[in-house]
Amino acid sequence: MFLIRYFKYSFQFKTILTIRNEKFWKIGIYFIILCLINLFPMNYLIVKEQGWRLDFIEESFTNQTPTWVLPEECTISSNKLYCIVEEEEYSYTHQGINYIFNYQGTDYDTSVKQVLFTKDNIIYTNGEGAQMIGYDYKGFTEDVNFRSINLMDSADRANAYIEFGSQIEHTFGPYIIFYTVLVNTLISIGLNILFILLLSAVLQLFRFGYSTFFKYSESLKFLVLIMGLPAVLSFMIGLIEPAFSPVFFQFGMGLATMLTMLIYGKKVFA
Repeated sequence: MFLIRYFKYSFQFKTILTIRNEKFWKIGIYFIILCLINLFPMNYLIVKEQGWRLDFIEESFTNQTPTWVLPEECTISSNKLYCIVEEEEYSYTHQGINYIFNYQGTDYDTSVKQVLFTKDNIIYTNGEGAQMIGYDYKGFTEDVNFRSINLMDSADRANAYIEFGSQIEHTFGPYIIFYTVLVNTLISIGLNILFILLLSAVLQLFRFGYSTFFKYSESLKFLVLIMGLPAVLSFMIGLIEPAFSPVFFQFGMGLATMLTMLIYGKKVFA
């Protein structure tokens, strides 16, 4: 398989400068795989830390405790919202966000910033046309009794709302994790593509020292093939310190490129 062959090429520094005729689509696949190897520690950390936190719901409850009288007919239990009067909605507003408990509609206006509590799910619309759905109240590890919150004194009620906001945000956990991993992966791959393009342009400076040298397209293939060792090393370092992995990857790429050119360039190019 060409991926195994390319991986072997990545460690054959004496001959890697002579490998120029590989197809670009194969090189592209190899490049994406190496990027994913390099990104694995950071993406694993994102999954472990539950992605980027929303914060705004919990923070709004922290900054100011809602003055709501929650519907005492409703409770959140066993990953569902139960209300005695199943057809009645209960609407509240807090710091510019609408909260509707026991939401009965099948459609919702994404131009309004709101949190909708249906029987099985929590729906958030950001007021700008986007939405996300938290399924099965997964963030609620304990039952929530609205009547109990209403009867609490001010200090306990404030803490209860903060915990309630945290549980709402954790319900969106799978969506947030997927979005965070996707964004991190796409941005990192984009930055690596830009880095490869710029490094390939810098590599063309060696042309002034030789009568024959890589074409720009050939230098791109060379740079992708030489990524193997930096990707593996950055993966290992990332398991210890994920934040340092991308830095080491790009530093290792530049170092491996320059050393290979300085040591073996004169043997390949006239």
